[in-house]
Amino acid sequence: MVELNPDAAGPSRPGGTAEAPADLPTSETLRRLVAEIEGDDVSVDWLLGRLRQRAFGYALVLFALPSCLPMPPGIPTACGFVIALVSLQMIIGTDGLWLPQFLDRRRIGKATLERMVERASPWLKRLESVTRPRLRVMTGPVGSRLVGLLALLLAIIVMLPIPFVGNIPPAIATVVIGMGLTERDGLVVLVGLAVSAIALALCATFTVELVQLAWAWAFR
Repeated sequence: MVELNPDAAGPSRPGGTAEAPADLPTSETLRRLVAEIEGDDVSVDWLLGRLRQRAFGYALVLFALPSCLPMPPGIPTACGFVIALVSLQMIIGTDGLWLPQFLDRRRIGKATLERMVERASPWLKRLESVTRPRLRVMTGPVGSRLVGLLALLLAIIVMLPIPFVGNIPPAIATVVIGMGLTERDGLVVLVGLAVSAIALALCATFTVELVQLAWAWAFR
């Protein structure tokens, strides 16, 4: 089990690479991160170790991004599980981000990360253009705990096998919240909370409609 401290500078990860600078925009940090990968894949431990200065926010962004697009069954569940682990640690208020070894050692293809970052970058850059450090209470210890509660709820919905686009709205809301944390912008976090409310309403409405259709079909 490996503990990653998001605030400590700490030594670089194996392979001799230094940690990502803390003042870079999220999109540029992710782009540089992918460019530094040597070989065809990389472990989750290496990824989060490079992002340790803002590990919680980056973890939310990284593991929510795949579910922002229609994905094969199983991927949203796996990503939601990791987001739930991150959220629980935000609620507890741990100083470092911890993941069990079976997740830390999980490897992700470089090509997969490149495609994900390439698709997400235009949207991330649009959001970055309006972000700046503000409303620090929302990204501080108290705010992070409240955000963690909501992120946990979103993670549970992402994990549910909701057909069609059911996982996409909560994943988008999680990305916005993660961006607010990485950019230390409390206003963006608040926007993420509003997007979360919309996502929860959409998922609830969609689920109710599906249940009603299934009930009508079963007892027609």
